[in-house]
Formats: sequence, C-alpha cells, structure tokens
Amino acid sequence: MLQRYIIHKTNPISIVAAMIPKINAAGNRAFVLLSFTSSVSRFVIRFAFAMSVLALAACSEPTTPARRFGVLDDVGQDDWATVTVGGDHSCAIKTSGGAFCWGSNRFGQLGLAHVETSCGTDVSKIACAVIPTLIQPGVSFTSISAGAHHTCAITVARDAFCWGANDFGQVGGFSVGGSTAIKVQSTLGWAQISAGFSHTCAVRTDGALFCWGANDRGQLGTGTFVNTGITRVTLPALVASVSAGQSRTCARTVVGTVYCWGAVWTSRQGGLELTRAQLTPALVPQAPAMATVTVGSFTTCGSDLTGAAYCWEANPRGEMGTGDQNGNTSPQRVLADVGFVQLSAGIAQSCGVATTGAGYCWGDNSFGQLGVSSSALIERCGGQVLPCSTKPIPVFGRQQFLEITTGLGSHTCGVTTRGNLYCWGLGVSGQRGDGTAGTAVALPILVREPATP
Repeated sequence: MLQRYIIHKTNPISIVAAMIPKINAAGNRAFVLLSFTSSVSRFVIRFAFAMSVLALAACSEPTTPARRFGVLDDVGQDDWATVTVGGDHSCAIKTSGGAFCWGSNRFGQLGLAHVETSCGTDVSKIACAVIPTLIQPGVSFTSISAGAHHTCAITVARDAFCWGANDFGQVGGFSVGGSTAIKVQSTLGWAQISAGFSHTCAVRTDGALFCWGANDRGQLGTGTFVNTGITRVTLPALVASVSAGQSRTCARTVVGTVYCWGAVWTSRQGGLELTRAQLTPALVPQAPAMATVTVGSFTTCGSDLTGAAYCWEANPRGEMGTGDQNGNTSPQRVLADVGFVQLSAGIAQSCGVATTGAGYCWGDNSFGQLGVSSSALIERCGGQVLPCSTKPIPVFGRQQFLEITTGLGSHTCGVTTRGNLYCWGLGVSGQRGDGTAGTAVALPILVREPATP
C-alpha cells in the first residue's frame, strides 16, 4: 500500500536528496488544500452542502443514525496525520507522532500484547480493538504501513519496526512474531516501508531497496522463489518509493520510472485472472513518468507528474477505473475529470484524493468500501452479481481529504484537512474504529477517540 509521509516537527527537513521532491510535493499539497478557500467561503460552501447532504443521509441509510456519518467535516475533532489499512485492521499516526491501531489482533498485528475485546461470532471469536489504541508509548513515528496480518512503521530516528504475523519472515526476521516489535536491521536509516500480504519492502535513506518475507511468486525480486530475510533488490536507479501488494511489488525510481515484479497479470480466461511469476524487477511497459505508485491485489495504479491517474493489470471489479472490466498489461487512464495527488489500490477497489481535496473510490462495493450509498451505484460486476463502479465516484460527504487509504481487505479510511479520521466498509473485526464490530457501513463514519492501554 501507499504510505503518506509526515513531516514531523522534530524530523530533519530533508531525509535524502532523492526524496526531497516527493516530500516537498506532499507538504505543498497539504498547504494548498488547507488554504484553498477563505474561512468565510469554506463556511458558506459547507453550510449550503449540509442541507442537501443531510436530506440524502436521512433516506439512504435509514437503519444507521445520520449523526454518525461525516456529511460535513467536524470542526477540530482530532489531529490525525496519516492512516493505513490492512486486511482486517487499521493504524494511524497523530501529528504528535503517536501511533494507534485497531481491528483484529489475532496475529498481534495491532502491536498490543493484550486487548480485552472480542470480535466475530461465538464460534470464531478473535481478540480485537474497536477504537484506536496507542501502541509503543513514548515513541514518535513518521509513517506506518498495514499489511494483511502484520504492520511496519518508521520512527523519527529513521528506525523501522515490524510486528504481527511472521509465518514467512515478513516482520524482518525468522522469530515467532506476534505483538512484539522487531527492529529491521540496517546500517543506515529507513525512508519508507510497505507491508504486503506476507512480505515487506523498504527504501533506505540512500535510495537502496530491500525486501523480505514470502517469495512464492517472486515478490521479493531476488530472482528465485526462496523466502529470505532482508535482501537488497537491484534496480537501475535509486528508489523513491515502494509498494508491496498481495503477491507482487512495484517501485518508483527518483526519475519516475516504475518497475514491478512478482505475480504479474497476463489475461483473463473465463472467471479466472491469470498471472505469471516475474522474478526480477521489470519496467512497466508504456508507463509515463510517475509521481506515485500503489499496488493492491492484482491491480496497480499511479499518477503521472500532471496528476493524471493510471491503473493496469486485473480489472474484474472495475478497480482500474477505466469504465469497463477489461484488464490491461500497460497503464490505462482512469476516467476522471480531475487530477490526483494520492492513490491507493486495494484487494478489489481503488481510491484517491483529487487535487481539489475531494475523495473518490471505484471498484467493488460489496461491503460499502467505496464510501457511497448503494443508490449511487448503477453497475454490477462479477457476472452481474456484485455492486461496483467501473469509474471513480465521489466519496459521500465531500470532505476535504489529505489521503484515502484502502488495502487487502474490504474497508477504507481517510484523513481530512481538519485532521479528522473516517472509515467505512466492512467492520466485523472492529477495523473501522467506530466502537463497533458490526458488518458493513456504506458511508464514512467518524473514528472514535483513541484509548491508551
């Protein structure tokens, strides 16, 4: 998944020269979104929109109290800076650097040794947290990434730690795994880290790339199918960012070229998505210079230097956003009349933040993970069975977002310019953080106030 960088007040302004354009761009975008309109204009826009949105909320989801949904962004509710979404858990960082996690803790992916809540059915109870809970008290983090069942994060000191499921060594060592944070060893500091399904990749501050964990489809890029510990991946240029997905990985270099490896999509036959194993990094064909890249299950998306969004590979639920369900081995333009400053590809859905600050999602909506009311969808995917959208649809409420993140599960979360945090979609493991362990919520709901262990 794609992580957002936090420029922490105690952090060096520049981590590495190769990363300066990305960090500066992120900072500039946040500033533009915050100062796009005057306070008076913002109030007028929000007040006018409230009247129509509240009416829609009253009739679109009658079984859920309208007050719980973020039809307007609550003033000064919180100070969240970034959020990450895993398979059935979520984590986020405050502007102060404190990290919080919630959702399933079956494998210790929350980084909590003990939680008192249980989620699920009577026959399949799991340990969980239904509201954000502080992890690693006293440690300040700059970025965090949730994989399917493990989590990794980078501290202000540029140290990287991982915890959770470790059946393939994805936390950085062949230890037992669990809630104890394992330090990812390095002679230099880490700039960015991405947790995938059962593997992890990270970029060092000098632009070198390393991967570790499961390698059954070549997702480590080492040229073999052997699971390994921390191993360097060779690319033709220094790496600016990396994204680890289900069984594949993509990296963006400092010159904007994108390389991918692992389970690379080739075609669809009947209802099956066919892939081949790419054991070493391969240049994405016909790709423009990219400013971002994000990997989901078998779909990859990225935005070019102008903000135009592209997706490629598998597209069975419309997660490419191209208006159809046809996959493609080369990047295809997402059908949107806006540019994007941030994108996130998930297991069967994709989301992003436009240059206007508006949130958009597309793809599968079986559990409400697109953040739109069911009446807004007029399409069906998967043999005309599943609700979906093959084109980007605005997230309900029209909050001004800094980022929206989806992942290897069926829920989505976003941070707004006011520092508020919303989640929507599946919630049976408490992964929405709204204090419940219910099924699906189709519209953005405000995440509850954090708790400390």
